[in-house]
Amino acid sequence: MDSIITKFIIFQLCIWVPIIAGAYFSDKKYINVQALSQRLITINLISLESFIVLWTIWGLKLTSDCIALPIAGLVEVGIGLAAGILASAFAQFKGIQKHTFIISSSLANHGFTMGGFLCYLLLGEKGLALSFIFIIYFMPYVIIVIFSYARYVGSRAPFSLKRYILTPQNMPLYAVFAALLLHYFDIKRPLINIPLDVMLAISLTIYYFSMGIYFKFKHIKGFWKAHISLALIKFIIVPMFMFLLLLLSQLSQDIKTVVQLQAFMPAAIYSVITSILFNLDKEMATSMFVVNTVVFSGIIMPALIAIF
Repeated sequence: MDSIITKFIIFQLCIWVPIIAGAYFSDKKYINVQALSQRLITINLISLESFIVLWTIWGLKLTSDCIALPIAGLVEVGIGLAAGILASAFAQFKGIQKHTFIISSSLANHGFTMGGFLCYLLLGEKGLALSFIFIIYFMPYVIIVIFSYARYVGSRAPFSLKRYILTPQNMPLYAVFAALLLHYFDIKRPLINIPLDVMLAISLTIYYFSMGIYFKFKHIKGFWKAHISLALIKFIIVPMFMFLLLLLSQLSQDIKTVVQLQAFMPAAIYSVITSILFNLDKEMATSMFVVNTVVFSGIIMPALIAIF
């Protein structure tokens, strides 16, 4: 228990210190923080995150019911998408704010910056590996569904297959495929200790610092309807539906736990990235992301740790 508490505290520091630092340095003129954060994210995706994905899945004992993980991921974001469409009509969001809210409702922080790390915290390396398999759905869903939708309602930028294949953002997905190939050819993972805790902490710090540069505290009050609606979707509607579906399944307990934990995840940083790329409401997206994450880490996450 002491180990879990220590990791939880470190995890919280790796979220909020970088966010506050990013928000502070965003207005400074002597450094191009936005360009710096983009470079750091690119390096992180190619190196640290891709290695962690490859290493943990490579060491996992794969079973036939693992295929249920990415399917469950698609179900969760599908529920969020449908709930977001209904909630946006009820809250009377208009124009790009409507589309920004729908995207934020669908995309959840299932990666190791939140969902993956929580699975690691409660289930160890196996939980982290299962969470990476869970998130196989993510990039195809983002590119095919979310980016296409955002492109249509936002910038209408043309799709480039070459740019999609070569983008560093897809490197973790390729690491998943590489790990599965290693399993297929029965190549065993070396018996060496890797400092996953340290590597995860570094990656978390980079991601949340990069997000913090777009956050302004003054925007929180203006989006109060969005904050309440999003919290209801993320922390009540999606988890409730997934709980009912899991009651009908015959999956192993570890996989059920990963799916249920991921059902509680707050808005994803890709909701902010999408709004920036396709000229949606990035201030609204960033504000929803931060407030939703605050509610999760301050209330929902401690409750999940106590329950699971």
